[in-house]
Amino acid sequence: MPELPEVETVRASLARDLIGKKVKSAAVTNGRVVRRHKTAKEFRMAIEGHTIKSAQRLGKNLIFGLENGTHLVVHLGMSGQLLRAKGPKDLKPKHTHVVFSFVQGGELRYVDPRTFGELYVSTPPTDPSEVEISKFARLSIGGDGLGLRREIPELAHLGIDPFEDQIGWDRFAAILRSRSTSLKVVLTDQDIIAGLGNIYADETLFASGLRYDRSAETLSTIEIRRLHRAITEILTNAIKHGGTTLDDEQFVDPDGKPGSYQQYLQVYGREGQPCLQCRLPISRVMVRQRSTFFCEKCQS
Repeated sequence: MPELPEVETVRASLARDLIGKKVKSAAVTNGRVVRRHKTAKEFRMAIEGHTIKSAQRLGKNLIFGLENGTHLVVHLGMSGQLLRAKGPKDLKPKHTHVVFSFVQGGELRYVDPRTFGELYVSTPPTDPSEVEISKFARLSIGGDGLGLRREIPELAHLGIDPFEDQIGWDRFAAILRSRSTSLKVVLTDQDIIAGLGNIYADETLFASGLRYDRSAETLSTIEIRRLHRAITEILTNAIKHGGTTLDDEQFVDPDGKPGSYQQYLQVYGREGQPCLQCRLPISRVMVRQRSTFFCEKCQS
């Protein structure tokens, strides 16, 4: 599943050429991916003829602001891709469900084999101050996150975004000390921390020297500061390398190029291979039906 670094890679790539373009048409061939709308026609009418003014991200959501104040929100789900094309003559990949064409030329295609992703157009509320924002996000002291949540009520439930919300280690500590569940569960709960998933939770915990099953409320101040720093460092490095593309090659950027951060993974996907620090084999367990990778020695 694309996580924060992959979604940010897509956002940055599309921001370079989509901003200022006017949507000529939006062809939908699978209504499941626009399921928040009553019909595919309703979705098309909400996007066609409008100009893209901004490209932002919150958690795992891509947000394209339109000139009329609405937002096109894209969640890539487990296997979604946004791919550029020069025009309709370019071969369409299998499982292409939505095709945007632009007045200025070119296409943007939404491809999703498993159709867990979605696209929808969100209309801002009449009174943004009445939107009930996540109690965790409200701990933010700056950034664009709070404003985006107020403009897009569908995203108001999202927890802290490591980049779009500004939060120091002390407020991060307040979140952790209020949770009695395991660190892996806390880190991957989008209502607590938005953007982290299986890959980067495991990598962050390894970098912090913390076990996946450690209760969040038991962390010391030093451990909390270490975890807070590791989240930003791991995600920043992953973005720098264009995200992670695993063996299934589900994630590629809008030009079809895979990421390269998989070359730098310390534990994820490395079951039985020697730890790059202590040389003991990496272990794997199942947590809520998802694989978790860790080092028994380095994460004691």
